[in-house]
Amino acid sequence: MKKYLIITLLLISIGIGLGVVISYYSSAQFEDLSSEEMHEQIIDHRNFAIKKATASGIYNCCIGPPCTMCYMEANEWNNHTPGTCACEDLIAQGKEVCPQCIRQILRGY
Repeated sequence: MKKYLIITLLLISIGIGLGVVISYYSSAQFEDLSSEEMHEQIIDHRNFAIKKATASGIYNCCIGPPCTMCYMEANEWNNHTPGTCACEDLIAQGKEVCPQCIRQILRGY
């Protein structure tokens, strides 16, 4: 009985270790990606971060999909706080929104 328990625990440990190794080597490291793949991954991460900031109430963009300018840099439209957007609030106050939002609004979204 003890022997089977030890063998089972050993097999589970080997399985977990093997899974970790396979997982590590099967996912490409960022620095090993092509320039195009890096760009795609950065855009995906940025878009995910904007969705999360929007859900938390700190990214109040007036267009859809939301602008990226306010997320990426501090400016007058996000109160000099990158990662936030106040364009929707600015519209409510009758003020001008960021250039990226203006372009999209003029295009009809």
